[in-house]
Amino acid sequence: MRTTLLRSGSAIAAAMGIALAASAGTLFHDDFEDASLDSVWLLDHPQNGAGDGPPVWVHADGVLSQTNPKPGDPTYAVIEGDGWPESYGVVAKVRLDEWEDHDRSRAGVGMWLDDTDNFQGYTWLIHERLTDTNMEFLNDGRAWFGAEETFEVALGDWYWVKASIDAGTGDIMGKVWPAAAGDHDPSTTAEPADWMSTFAFGGFGGVRPPTSRAGLNGGAGTGGGFSTASFDDVFVYDGDGPDVLTAVDAAGKASTTWGVLKTR
Repeated sequence: MRTTLLRSGSAIAAAMGIALAASAGTLFHDDFEDASLDSVWLLDHPQNGAGDGPPVWVHADGVLSQTNPKPGDPTYAVIEGDGWPESYGVVAKVRLDEWEDHDRSRAGVGMWLDDTDNFQGYTWLIHERLTDTNMEFLNDGRAWFGAEETFEVALGDWYWVKASIDAGTGDIMGKVWPAAAGDHDPSTTAEPADWMSTFAFGGFGGVRPPTSRAGLNGGAGTGGGFSTASFDDVFVYDGDGPDVLTAVDAAGKASTTWGVLKTR
């Protein structure tokens, strides 16, 4: 089952005259179980540098995979939202399928993607290596944030990759942790309490305009680099993180459920 919510939950609630539970923060969710992708996904967009042909996104068996090892830069599966708050986050399950250590090898999640700038934005990535100083933020086409963190990953294993951007404080934050193949709700997993990396995003390549577009970064190979990746259970959220989005009345009793997470 897929839940697609293209307006801020708080905006919808205000329009309906109801309150939201504090943990209710899911703006968008896709588990890729439907036979075809929702029209909210944009898989073909302009790039700065061409690879060996365009990205090849394949939707099959409940996952979305980017299968061209050198797809060009940037390569995003873009979620075209509508009316999201400026501060939001993205979390998705990511699996590296093929990899060669190289600056152009990468996979992760992006925010504030700009359709006037080849859909570049801020992105939190597994980058360059699998075992050492391999987690890093990038302001696409402008600047790496530096101060790389280390989290060992293995080909064929799933990981939750999570990033959040706060327009009020000017901070961008990221973390990563292991996922089981059967995990579909990040709130039920052993998510680390602390962010792995936190930066003032304006200090690296300048401030990008907030947008209601997020995405899955599926690689950046051009002349060098070689990587492919798969994605599942993608959430865009506000507040403290993704959860079942439930409208509640003044007494705090659940009255309407707008979205549910998939179960298997």
